[in-house]
Amino acid sequence: MRDLFRGFSREWTYESEVYPPSPSYMFEATLASALPGANFQAEVTVEWRGSEPEAEAKVRAFTWDHLARWAATRRVTDASHLADLINARGVSEIPVPRTALVLTHLHVRITVPAEALAATTTWEEAERRATLEEQRREGELRQLRWLRDEIFGKPDLARMYWHLRHPADLRALADPVFDTVAIQLGSGQPVTAPPQVKEDSVSVLIGKFLAGLGADERWHLIGQLDRVFRSFDRPDLANQLGEPSDRTAS
Repeated sequence: MRDLFRGFSREWTYESEVYPPSPSYMFEATLASALPGANFQAEVTVEWRGSEPEAEAKVRAFTWDHLARWAATRRVTDASHLADLINARGVSEIPVPRTALVLTHLHVRITVPAEALAATTTWEEAERRATLEEQRREGELRQLRWLRDEIFGKPDLARMYWHLRHPADLRALADPVFDTVAIQLGSGQPVTAPPQVKEDSVSVLIGKFLAGLGADERWHLIGQLDRVFRSFDRPDLANQLGEPSDRTAS
């Protein structure tokens, strides 16, 4: 019985020497975030298996590079989430490239300096405002395109669109400017004011003159217009006045 115990003791001592406990090392690291100048501060604990010259320095360099790649795509406002991701993966074994070493445990505690957090928060607020402004401009551009293609590019719809906003201005519905605008918008050329716009004041004066005439005077003037239109080679307009018998005042 005593000899059996001695054999077991020797075997246990031998096995302990073959599988030594994993070395452990702790260091601090400054990790750059996605925003230049705003860094993470990490307290790192690592364990590894294997032995070779400068094992500690190799493990440290590999771990630092490993963490830096994770941190580089995130902002310091994501510090808690970043630590959770690293620690969740830190329980799996990771071979250290070009060595016989294997990382068996990785744990980080990440903190963020106040100035780094303030800089990132300010940046994110400016980014949010820029995004809102971009969305506003895109919405405005969509509306302008809608007005161009669906309203002012179609004279009849443009007239109705105008009428909804100016119901008392019925005279404007006959204005050829709507047709001119549609043509100009369709050609991609700048919209120019039609000649009729410059003479609009004359049209208003004629309208006032006609409004002040009596029935006989009005029909007499229309008869004169028949001769004026034909003298200017515009029988089409003269014909729209109707037959002379139709112009007799009632």
